[in-house]
Amino acid sequence: MPARFLLLACLATLLSAPAALAQPKPTEADYYKLVTFPLPEDLVLEASGLEWLDDAKTRLAVCTRRGEIWVVDNVYADAPVLPDPKEKQDAKNVVKYTQMIFGLHEPLGLLRDPKGFPKGLYSAQRAELTRLVDEDGDDRFDLVERFGGEWEISGSYHEYAFGPKQGKDGNLWITLNRPFGGGQESAAHWRGWAVTIDPKGKMTPLAPGLRSPAGLGTNCEGEMFFTDNQGDHVAVGKLSHLVPGFHGQTEGLNSVDLPESPFKKPDTKDWPVRGVPWREAMEKNPELRAPAIWFPYPQMGRSQTDVLCDTTGGKFGPFAGQTFVGDLSNALVMRCYLEKVGGEYQGAVFPFRSGLTPPVLRMTWGKDGSLFAAGSSRGWGGGKRPYGLERMVWTGKTPFEMHEMRAKPDGFELTFTQPVDPKTAGDPNSYSMKTWFYHYHAGYGDKPRGTKDLAVTKAVVGKDNKSVRLTIEGLETYWVHELRADGVRNADGLPLLHPQAYYTLNKLPTERS
Repeated sequence: MPARFLLLACLATLLSAPAALAQPKPTEADYYKLVTFPLPEDLVLEASGLEWLDDAKTRLAVCTRRGEIWVVDNVYADAPVLPDPKEKQDAKNVVKYTQMIFGLHEPLGLLRDPKGFPKGLYSAQRAELTRLVDEDGDDRFDLVERFGGEWEISGSYHEYAFGPKQGKDGNLWITLNRPFGGGQESAAHWRGWAVTIDPKGKMTPLAPGLRSPAGLGTNCEGEMFFTDNQGDHVAVGKLSHLVPGFHGQTEGLNSVDLPESPFKKPDTKDWPVRGVPWREAMEKNPELRAPAIWFPYPQMGRSQTDVLCDTTGGKFGPFAGQTFVGDLSNALVMRCYLEKVGGEYQGAVFPFRSGLTPPVLRMTWGKDGSLFAAGSSRGWGGGKRPYGLERMVWTGKTPFEMHEMRAKPDGFELTFTQPVDPKTAGDPNSYSMKTWFYHYHAGYGDKPRGTKDLAVTKAVVGKDNKSVRLTIEGLETYWVHELRADGVRNADGLPLLHPQAYYTLNKLPTERS
């Protein structure tokens, strides 16, 4: 073929190729941009709590693990800068930091004016729940008082208190880290517990078995959840429904003989039974509570933190009603879909946004639906910087993602954020799945065990072109199921932004819909 005809043929092929082939592969930043706040040189903003000081959500309070509370003004600046008297600046971009107090003992959460409680800003310090009030509005706290909290401290490493968050029962909920080091673990009461505090300041222990429960928050139904970090008795990070019972870590059992304890150990030798797969542990330890979601390590983070339900009504994209979880060590935010099966929560975790500047310890929603994230590495690493504040803003573009993943007796039902290409979405070869389990044991963490591939035998696209029903052989209860949908394309021929999902299947539904 003459060269000119070969050139014309190649050009014609390129012109007739699908538009998706000519488009650059989308990135997370195309849909969710990050706005990083500058910090004064003398401000070490090791953020450990975020809360709004006003109903309009314009003034952001930030507490730090070093015992300070700051208020940040002009937080919606698109290109935030610090005041500089030597330069002419656009006032709409100048952010201001004002210190409201210092000298607190490692506050790890903030909550303003909880319903039914005396007005004020509440924070869980290491030894108590504290109420702070700025009585004259000068951005300085005039009243600092102990409001409640009868837990003890022994001076051991890691005796953190996280919270508070308000539950649908009206009480304030707090999670207490188990202590580490010094051989004093059993000396302090209520370590490794979740507790509640009522409007009169009375503390009620709720449940033992927590290890390092850095995240606390409700789903959109108002049910309280906590995250726990990988370690002894915790195979990998997890998201758990915070209900009475035993959540697995044994340090809290040192307080079960106290008269206030709602949990009593079974009168059974060698309880709890450990060193077995989680499914067997659930059978042999009826009091044990299984996580709703396991976060595979390290793909879905290494130190899970805050729990935040999307209450923005669509201002943050197509995920209203779903739950977001932060991660400290990997400086990322994950998205969780939760459902109730057999009366208990389980669900899937999806990647969402990585590459944040600070480690993600705390999150909150802005008035425009943007997500504020802040944190401190505390020397453990994570993030491009060891501390700071960042704002995540939806660009208005909808990413092509798996939206929901529901369990079925013989597979899963997927929904997508955009119409799918019926050919690729209806091809079983576009999907793959593998599954594994973890051991419940006293050791530090665990690796995937018994990993095996499962066959995707059928993929049926729904009439809406935004759902697919997968039939899969060999589903296992109390196992993690990793789904990959690498072959699926949307109507424009683009692949999924994140083709992977991890579903923790505790129970199989009985209906075949």
